[in-house]
Amino acid sequence: MSSEPVVDVRDPAVLDDPMRGYDRILAASPVCRARLPNGGEGWLVTGSAEVRAVLADPAVRNDPAGLPGQGAQTQEEAFLALGTPREHLPYLRASLLSLDGAEHTRLRRSISHAFGATRVATLRPRVQQIVDELLDGLDGTADLLDEYAYPLAMAVVCELVGVPEADWADWYRWGKVLVDGDPARITPTLGEMFAYCHALVDRRRADPRDDLLSEVVAQDDLTDVDAVALVVFLVLAGHETMANMLANAALALMRDPAQRELLRREPELWPAAVRELVRTDGPVQLARLRYAATDLEVGGVRIKAGDAVQAVLGAANRDPRQFAHPDRADIRRQAEHGGREGSVGFGWGPHFCLGVALAKLEAEVALRSLFERFPEVEPVGEAAWVPLPRARHRVALAVRLR
Repeated sequence: MSSEPVVDVRDPAVLDDPMRGYDRILAASPVCRARLPNGGEGWLVTGSAEVRAVLADPAVRNDPAGLPGQGAQTQEEAFLALGTPREHLPYLRASLLSLDGAEHTRLRRSISHAFGATRVATLRPRVQQIVDELLDGLDGTADLLDEYAYPLAMAVVCELVGVPEADWADWYRWGKVLVDGDPARITPTLGEMFAYCHALVDRRRADPRDDLLSEVVAQDDLTDVDAVALVVFLVLAGHETMANMLANAALALMRDPAQRELLRREPELWPAAVRELVRTDGPVQLARLRYAATDLEVGGVRIKAGDAVQAVLGAANRDPRQFAHPDRADIRRQAEHGGREGSVGFGWGPHFCLGVALAKLEAEVALRSLFERFPEVEPVGEAAWVPLPRARHRVALAVRLR
């Protein structure tokens, strides 16, 4: 690419206020040249239709191996350039986030049965029990993120996967390090995680339990590396993303008495509320960086094979061409559309969120129970943001419980 990118997603103006920052970019062009979070150049895709097209296209892939131009650097070379030890590479390559095509489908299918709507529905009583116990422990003022959202998300995913409760604090610490993004801390943290998961795989193989990991290790076509990569993916995505999804949604409702009153009068709208709140204030702003495997045309823009492509979920979910009054939560509209309005809050295409049914269930139970127990809960002060280009996370969420 010869000329300078028109926008830099690392610009403080975008990081400090990503919603308005991406709104401005979208208004200029749904597909534009940009300086991406990794420092390289590529295409920023912000329009709703354009983001869905990119995420659904098998010619836009995660692994740039063998592609020309920027794609000349493989995932392995990129990891090594960041100082990743070579012994960590098999686990990073085996992640569902890194795989494409048949390999991605194979690994995803090995665990997808555990996240189907019918099976997830059987978890509702246990989720409700965890929620009730956590709410029983809240009084006066609290940090809703650390005292409610994180403990709930951690308990649900760890019990499902088979991570002993004594080890949950380690996962909380590891997740924080990886989100903060300090390379000096990430490498040893990954080493701890992989070693822990190998030991846990060995324990479940010797002593199977009623959990997902025991089912995984019993599958003949999965290697230990596959099993470790699955545990890391499920536990990190299942507690980090989920906790911030809950915190964002709770704060949005605290600031919107009209929607809160609607839910009080018509509690059957809670599933629609969850979908709408993920659209308006989801925890993931950017999809994983992808690469064009062939020449493409997206939104009237020509993208060459090997070019990096960054889809912006947060902008697509606020595209006025797709949503009327896009920055305003409208639960009733969401209910009328039945989830078919084109939101990419849970992703799109082959990498659509594997745990979407569980995430919706957790959020519905957690948010409804919170506002029924404390109908006048309110934020204390202004919740600060973690300045991350990819995620919309708060540092904390102090609330007064009333």
